[in-house]
Formats: sequence, C-alpha cells, structure tokens
Amino acid sequence: MSISAVAVAALAAFATSCARGTAVPPTVGSSFTIAAPNDNRVPAGSLRDGVLRLDLDAVWAGWRPDADVDTAATVQAFAERGTLPTIPGPLVRIPEGTEVRLTVRNLILDSTLIVHGLRAGAVADDSFSVAPGATREIVFTAANAGTFHYWGTTSHSALNRRVGRDALLSGAIVVDPAGTVPDPRERVFVITLIDYMSDTALPPPREAIWEIAVNGSSWPHTERLSYAMGDTARWRFINATDRPHPMHLHGFHFLVTSKGDGKADTTYSPDTRRHAVTEFMVPGSTFSLEWILTRPGNWLVHCHMIPHMTPYPMRPDSTRLHDVHAVEQHPTVSMAGLVLGVSVTDPRGRYAAPVAQPVATHRLFLQESRPQPGIVPRKGFVLQREAEPALDSVEVPGSPLVVVRGQRNSITIVNRMRTASSVHWHGMELESLFDGVAGFSGVGSARAPLIAPGDSFTVWFTPPRAGTYIYHSHMDEEDQLFSGMYAPLLVLEPGERHDPSTDLTMVVGMVPAIGGGFAYALNGTVSPNPIRVQAGKTYRLRLINILFAPAITVELSAADSAVQRWRLISKDGATVPEAFTAVRPARMRIGVGETYDLRWVAPAGESLLKIQPGARPGEAPLPPLLQKLISRP
Repeated sequence: MSISAVAVAALAAFATSCARGTAVPPTVGSSFTIAAPNDNRVPAGSLRDGVLRLDLDAVWAGWRPDADVDTAATVQAFAERGTLPTIPGPLVRIPEGTEVRLTVRNLILDSTLIVHGLRAGAVADDSFSVAPGATREIVFTAANAGTFHYWGTTSHSALNRRVGRDALLSGAIVVDPAGTVPDPRERVFVITLIDYMSDTALPPPREAIWEIAVNGSSWPHTERLSYAMGDTARWRFINATDRPHPMHLHGFHFLVTSKGDGKADTTYSPDTRRHAVTEFMVPGSTFSLEWILTRPGNWLVHCHMIPHMTPYPMRPDSTRLHDVHAVEQHPTVSMAGLVLGVSVTDPRGRYAAPVAQPVATHRLFLQESRPQPGIVPRKGFVLQREAEPALDSVEVPGSPLVVVRGQRNSITIVNRMRTASSVHWHGMELESLFDGVAGFSGVGSARAPLIAPGDSFTVWFTPPRAGTYIYHSHMDEEDQLFSGMYAPLLVLEPGERHDPSTDLTMVVGMVPAIGGGFAYALNGTVSPNPIRVQAGKTYRLRLINILFAPAITVELSAADSAVQRWRLISKDGATVPEAFTAVRPARMRIGVGETYDLRWVAPAGESLLKIQPGARPGEAPLPPLLQKLISRP
C-alpha cells in the first residue's frame, strides 16, 4: 500500500508544525492518515541471502477498528517506509539465524520514541530511543526461535501502563526454527487496546477513545477464518496491551504448544503440552496453540472479559449500531472487540453426528426472581429434580449438572424468564448447533435459536472428557451473567459417584446486591458459611472463575497463615500432563473462564481459602472472599 505524494506533503507539513511547537495531531478522516488493519500474513522488509532489511517509521494516523464508522481515533502507529501505517505494525518473520538490519525513523516530532523488543530476545535490555525527526539503525542476529513482539512509546510508559495514543505502536516478530518450513496457514494475532481521555487543546468535548481489537479490527469486522474438517489450526497470540486477556475457544480443546513473555519464548515438548479451552495472557505475553477441526460449523474465539467482547462503553457513532442488549441481533450488534469467527466446512461429507438414544435426559429451567424495589432480580438455572420448580425459584450458581463421560445427554432448556436467552456449554466438545451463540452457532442454514420467553430448545452432547466445566448464558452478558446465569457442569468417569461432601465445587461469579448493583460472590454469597471437612481425608476442589475481573488469586492456608499444599489434576476439564501434577503450594491464579481440579488432604484445625479478585495497576484491590474449611474433631 504505497503512500501518496499528497500524504507525504501533509505529513511533512505536520512535522514542520511539530518542530515549531504548534501542532496538534493531524485531522482524522483524511485518506492518507487512516491506518490499515494488518492480518500478519505478509512479512515486511526484504529478505535476501540470510539478511533482512527493513525500514520502519513511527507516524500519526487515524484508526477505524470498526470498518464502517463515521469517525476515527487519532493514534500513533508504525509503517514500513513508503507505505501507509498498519495496526498492528509490520510483521517481522524470519528464520532463526537471520541477520536483521533495520532502521527506525521517528516522525512523531514532538516526542522522543522509545522502542522495545525489536531485537527479538537477542539482548537482555533491548530498548533504544529515537529523537524527534531522527533515525536509528539496529543490527542483530535472530538467535532464538519463537514468538516475540516489538512496541514503542512516546509517553515513556511501561507496557502495563501504556493506554494513550501511543498504545497502538506494536507489532509481531516470529522467528522460525532453522531448517523448518513454516505452516503457510499458521496465523498470528496481535491484541491492541487504547483507553484514553484527551487533555490536549482539542476543542470540547474532549476526545474519549476506547478501542480494543485483534489485528487492527473489532468484531464483527474481525477476520472470519475458514477451515475444512480435519485441518489443523495453528495460531500465535500476542498481548500488546496494558491488561490481561483470557482467550477462550468454543467447542474444542486446544494444545498449548509454547508460551512467552515477549522477550523469551518456551516451546513445549510433546509430553508437556497441555490442553485448555481458555488461556490467560498477562500484558506482553505470547502463546501458541493448535487444534484439529473435527466438527463442522461456526465457532467463536474471544476474550472472556465481558467489556472486551461486548460494546463497552456504549458507542456513540451513528453507523456502529452496537447495543449490548440487542438480543435479537446478538452476534453482530451485541458483541464487539476481541472476537474471531471460525467456520469449519465438511466438503467430503464425512461427519456424522451421534444418533444414539440419550442415556440421560434433563430439563433445565431458566428462572427469574420476582421484582423487588431497589434489587436487581436474580436469574439462574434450575434443574428439574422431581416436580417442576416454582416459577420464581432461582439458584445462584445454577444447579450443578452432573453427567458421565461417553454417555449421551439430552437437555431441554425451558425459558421462564421475561427476557430471551441462550446457554453456552463452556468447554464442552459438541455439535455447533448446540454451542449456544444464538444466530451464529450452527451448520449450513441451521442456527442456534434465541430462546424466547415461554419457548424451549433441546441440546444434545456426549462428553469426551471427565472434568469440570461451566454452563452459562451467552446473551446480554452484562445483565444475565451478572444476575447469576452460570453453573458448574461436572463430568464423571463411568462408574464414578459424585459425593458433594468430598467433591467441593467453588464458583466465583457475580450476584445482584442488596440496595442495587452487583457484588462478586463465592457460590452465590458474599459471606459463605464454613464447610466441615475431616482431617486426613482427601478432597477434590473444583475451582471455577466466571467473574467480571480478568483473574482471581486463590490461596489455601492454615490458621497461622502458612500456605498449604495440593496436587493439580486437570485444567478446563482436561487431565494435565504428569509434569504438572507434583504436590505444590496451594496458591494459583485463575483467569475468568478457566477451571481447575485439585486434590487436597485436609489437615487438622481450620483452613482458609482466600480468593482475591485482581485489580489493574493503580486501582485499589477489592476485598477478598473467604471460605473457611474446619476439620471435625
């Protein structure tokens, strides 16, 4: 994408005004200033005879993560010299051992540019500065294979505090192992975010910018990825933002093949690769995944933080038409941000859905409490046990659904609420039609329905793995998930019996608060009663995080505050490799949408399970949730 002579002249004029100290950011909306989304398919620069030559510019640009908006945000971005800027910045992809010769020119003429990461882990301190209007040359050898990223800042902020106009100065670096041929269909996804209230001399009202995107676009304008059944998808994710992102895949487990921190990357050996459906990413981190597309249909991949997958805050532009409560158009209007769509076709007609008669049938009621002044009604899931539940009875969390691995289940969902809803079977490997994203999940012309008040829908699935999962609303999440529409889904091994006295499920989520608003709670209460346990007995702890915060920290300690010990069994319902099962201190971080199973031997006396929701840097921490476990005499 060549930059025009008009664009060069305009940038030069802006550069001159910057040098005089009279400039404000260039007016957005002009064609030369609009950054293009970068799908990270085409490497930048010229690679010849083992040497990559690349020239980068840091420039002002306009950004439209929603392709059809009537305004653009004023941001800073990287461009390959002679082309328009892109968000994220140009992809650097090279074989291990390549000599890299690059220059960086700073056309943001009122600020010094600090660049990090461009030497791809070659040196411990890889940052360098570029004065306004200056050019720096960098030469290094890419000695380590892996996934890396480079980023710049004119505010001179750390990555976990970079939220202003410079927050889009980021790009991917992939170093392929020497002698290997990269998968041509492998994809690289860079997450970017800006959260900024301008205090410059712009005319009132001040420019407020909140935009979150993957490869430069926000759903529903993000790329739709297409595969044939039997293909293997290989992806690399890079978190170039100031905050964490738990990335969740619908309908499949994926293998985590590598993890990194942006400067170093670790590729896992086959015996240490673990399965997951949600992977927590801290700022600056990377991870690689792969999975085999075994079932046709439409599937979602998204960050599980509600503000990162819904229109938050509500967007004012007239052409965006986003509305988090537009349940009739949920996929395209009520979702936004860090969401990708995957379509899997069955060109050979090889897939046959299971047709065996169900071994277990269930009736699940979507219930809502009676309205009361000043209190948000509770909403939740209630299983029919004998007689149908009372119309306004609500359980938060919802009734545990206990099923058996390998057995077919039929679940009839009956909506008794005043609003429409849907149910997503988080972590379950099932047919797309039953995945629960109304209007999107499905095969061919068949789509998962919006379950209207008074209506019903029957879901079928056969669990292939034993472990801990979640079922929850995937509709109007800001209301329905906060009101209590989430519940544990427990899959047992054949012949195994579920004993709630030794199988302890801990669900962290939101509940309506007395006096209005919402509160975070453990198993539906902000002040859980003590649990009686028996000293010396082994317990299974099932930990589920479906909170609004990106992560919780969980710690199990004795009365003297000494941290106890436990053994990891599984993550996201998948048994972990033996390398992860050693007895370890009972302390861990759990991203929203993640589940963990652990074995714990109760000691004598009182134990305390402390659950601390995470807070962003600079924010006051929330008070912890405390669950006492008291051994019988």
